[in-house]
Amino acid sequence: MSEMIAPQPVLRICSCLTGYPSLLPLVEDALVHHFGQIGLKSDPFPFADTDYYEAEMGTDLHRTWFCFNKLFNPEELPKYRSLTGLIEDEFAVEKRRRVNLDPGYLDMGKLVLASLKGAADKIYMGQGVWAHTCLRYRFNKFSGPDHSFPDFIDGRFNDFFIEARRVYKRSLKTGLSP
Repeated sequence: MSEMIAPQPVLRICSCLTGYPSLLPLVEDALVHHFGQIGLKSDPFPFADTDYYEAEMGTDLHRTWFCFNKLFNPEELPKYRSLTGLIEDEFAVEKRRRVNLDPGYLDMGKLVLASLKGAADKIYMGQGVWAHTCLRYRFNKFSGPDHSFPDFIDGRFNDFFIEARRVYKRSLKTGLSP
């Protein structure tokens, strides 16, 4: 009989999409309160590839990535998504989000984000949450599969995730959080 193998801990990641730059430090504080210290943070990336969020969140949106110091078990992805949903609600005005948080994780081979929408390329994790592989690591770079989002496919996040992967790899080798 095959032996079950526990997954390695993974690097907790979250992106914050917002058109309200003044909210970013407050969102960061809320994330730190729930998930611990942030070890790596990206500069804001312009988000103009779709107007999907425009009606709810306005224009001139930017995406900022956060990597947390403390690794976690990937089985906790549904709980992680639930908590980030509560943070989104804290910043909503009249039930309209001003921030969109995309929680997920990075391991040595991929970036996975939690989704509340199912699709053929997503795996159900429980509690209404699906796991969506948005980037894969191959040939020393991250690339987005065809079903990923335009800003993932074009490579703009590659340098950030290469650095995040280095941080994650180092934490696995030392047995300590980054």
